[in-house]
Parts: sequence; structure tokens; C-alpha cells
Amino acid sequence: MVGYTLAYNTLDNVKAPTSGLYAEIKQDIAFESLQDLPGVNYENYFVRTQGEVRNYYEVFPDVVGVLKVQGGNISAWGGDTLRMLDHFQMGPNLVRGFAPNGIGPRDLTAYTTNDALGGTMYWGATAEAQTPLYFLPREVGIKLAVFADAGSMWGYQGPTSNPATGEKAWVGLDDPSMVRSSIGAGLLWDSPLGPLRFDLAYPLTKYCASTWHGDVCDRTQIFRFSGGTKF
Repeated sequence: MVGYTLAYNTLDNVKAPTSGLYAEIKQDIAFESLQDLPGVNYENYFVRTQGEVRNYYEVFPDVVGVLKVQGGNISAWGGDTLRMLDHFQMGPNLVRGFAPNGIGPRDLTAYTTNDALGGTMYWGATAEAQTPLYFLPREVGIKLAVFADAGSMWGYQGPTSNPATGEKAWVGLDDPSMVRSSIGAGLLWDSPLGPLRFDLAYPLTKYCASTWHGDVCDRTQIFRFSGGTKF
């Protein structure tokens, strides 16, 4: 695999920005062929493109607003089928309030664990406000954030049958018009170990599919802990 990243940065402070724009686009191209090995007939060629834009601005003194949009697409060359593991897997990295791999297409086949399959396209948008906690010294480096997230993922293009039995899987929760959304609040701590974040998020909209053995829905997760990132 080969890839590149193009970035544009006008942030006033990389560590704790209060104004400016950060934008990046990255692309990976995969070349893999195992057809020459005995008993193996496998090819994996795809192009994966992702983009993200973040804009910071001071709404009021000590209150920083952040707007973020992101999106991605992955396509196989020549109409080949993608491996399931090459698909995007989304959850709180797209819409907080959802579990890892909690959003998007799932295997809805009866008597299975309804595993997440991933998707080939996604988009997300976030609006957030951050402010220091006034009753704590600024040197502590703790901020309060409130946010609203929205996004979607769809377009599974991987295998849909068991190679051993030929049984077809039922793929569901794959509707590009269904927007997942959430609201929440979090604490950001610029700790000595690096940036840490604690979020509580409540899903406002999620997708459920009705099957003869019951409803299968996106999987939620109210609390999230993350490190190494400001946003």
C-alpha cells in the first residue's frame, strides 16, 4: 500500500487552538495479488480517500467554537469485491454515543451475532463549544465541552455468502438517508501524560431493522474515554 496526505493549517496554536482552520485529505492505494501462490487465487486492489476540515473560532471570551466535517470513500479497482476488513468501521469516531463498530451495515442473518460489516462511504459533522472551568486554575488544563454530532455510513461491498456452504447473508442497516445523531458533554484534560477526554453522549436518532426474529439496531455507548486527541 502507498499513500499520501495533504494538509492546510492556519491554527493559532497547535496544542490549544482558539482560531484558524485545519484541513487534510489523505489517500491510500492498495496493490496485493496472491494468484501466483499454489492453491491461492486472491487479489486486493482498492483506493481509499478520506478528508477532514476543522474550523476554530472564539464565540465569546474563553469560549471556543469548533465545527468539523469529515467524509470518506473506498472503491475496489475494476469492480472487484472488497474484503470485509478493508471497509470503514465507524462508531464514536463518527458520532459519539455509539459503540465501536456500532454504526452501519450489519449481518442480519438469523441466529448470528449480527456482526458489523463496515461500509464504503461515510460522512460526519460536529459542532462543539469548549471553555475552561473557571473554578480551577488554568494550569490544571481542564476544559468543559458540549457538542452535537451527526453522520452516516453505508455501501457494504464485501462478500455476502459463506464460501463453505454458499449460504447467503442478509445485510441490513445500510441506508444512506438514515442520519445518526447525538448530543453530549465532555471533559478535556491536558494531562502530563498527554491529552485525555471523557465524553457522555446521548443518541438522538439511530437505525433499527425489523426481522422475523426481532429488531436489530445500531449499538450505543453512552460513555467514552479517549486519549491523544483534542477532538
